[in-house]
Amino acid sequence: MLLCAGMAFADPDESASVSSVNISKKELFSRARDVLKTSLETGDRDRAEQAFDYLKSNVSEGAPLTRFEEYLVNMELKNFGNGIKIYAELRQTLLDSTYSSKMDARITTQDPLAFYLYRGLYPFTIQKADSLAARVDSSDISDEYKELYRLLLYSEIAIGLFKLNYHGHVFYMNEIKDTTSAGYFLEHGKKYVEQYPASPYVTFLKDQTIPFIENYMVPLREYRKDPFRFKYYTGGVNLFLYKFLGMLGGEAADYMDDKMGSSFMGELSIRWWRISLNAFWAYGLITTPKDEESFFYYGEDSEDEVTGFSLGFTAFDSRFVRVEPFIGFTQTNYMMIDAVADYEFLVGNNLDLRLFAMKPKTPNPYAFSFTLNLRLKYMLQAGSVDLAVRNKSGEYSDESIGSLRHTFGLGLGIELW
Repeated sequence: MLLCAGMAFADPDESASVSSVNISKKELFSRARDVLKTSLETGDRDRAEQAFDYLKSNVSEGAPLTRFEEYLVNMELKNFGNGIKIYAELRQTLLDSTYSSKMDARITTQDPLAFYLYRGLYPFTIQKADSLAARVDSSDISDEYKELYRLLLYSEIAIGLFKLNYHGHVFYMNEIKDTTSAGYFLEHGKKYVEQYPASPYVTFLKDQTIPFIENYMVPLREYRKDPFRFKYYTGGVNLFLYKFLGMLGGEAADYMDDKMGSSFMGELSIRWWRISLNAFWAYGLITTPKDEESFFYYGEDSEDEVTGFSLGFTAFDSRFVRVEPFIGFTQTNYMMIDAVADYEFLVGNNLDLRLFAMKPKTPNPYAFSFTLNLRLKYMLQAGSVDLAVRNKSGEYSDESIGSLRHTFGLGLGIELW
């Protein structure tokens, strides 16, 4: 066998003496690959097939010929049926999690044949895939193989392997790497599954690959129609600064007058999906006693300070408007009358108008978008304040006076949404 192979793949000048030379297998394999390359280039089909068959029959003996090279050579020789079967098996190995291939180990080599077979394949683009598919379309093989080949070519562009190292264990997962070819794959994949239900490749295409791509592409298409749709009712971090108007109500209004001072409010909120946790601090409302003789107060105007915490719920969210009712509690320091109202009940509502929102980069609710918001806020604080009130006889007695505080705020805020 070695003698015959040596004579078949020897150079003309060496053929006379090859019978007296013990040529190594490695050299024979190398010569066979050189002959295969030259024959493919010159169109010598018979000699190319002879070299190709020799390499295939000696794979178990160490002949360097990968399965992908075998596919490429078949396509060069226009043995499209054989080539597509090999290519389909290679793609199924990557796309079908239930498929266990029994392919033998192959030796790879970087030589002129390898460079010739892989010429023009990198980068592997949609245009290249269409070119390869068009070559098969012009042949006389069945339409089933033509559709399968185009479909698998698109899958090679659309789906890549993602390497994940978890505690020393390496896992490979499929990921979408090209959405255009993924769209083409879905179009041709659904057509193939419908037209060729008896194909041995239908099961994994229908049950695994098509749903995998579709689960990615459907949200992506929705994202392209409305990129903000995936941000509604999601989390974020907000910082607002307000000017506000406030007024006093309830029983406390019988004892105290109120007027506005400088007015400032700062609020920080952290939102997780629909729920938000909020903290604010404000000053600006000035309260003084109606009857200066009733209880002690400071002479200079001092603005009441309010600290509050609330829990909000996003009741409505859209591109430009968000409605967020909230409840919580506050503490008010009445600066003019030296009194503190502890743990007032807080209820209110925020109306956010998004003046600007940066377009999200991906349909991923965890990907932040920067926004500039105008907020209209209403708050009602209900509680009581303990005062030492002087009665008609001139004696002081402690009284708990019910109070209501109304606040109307206009704020400007930034948000990581």
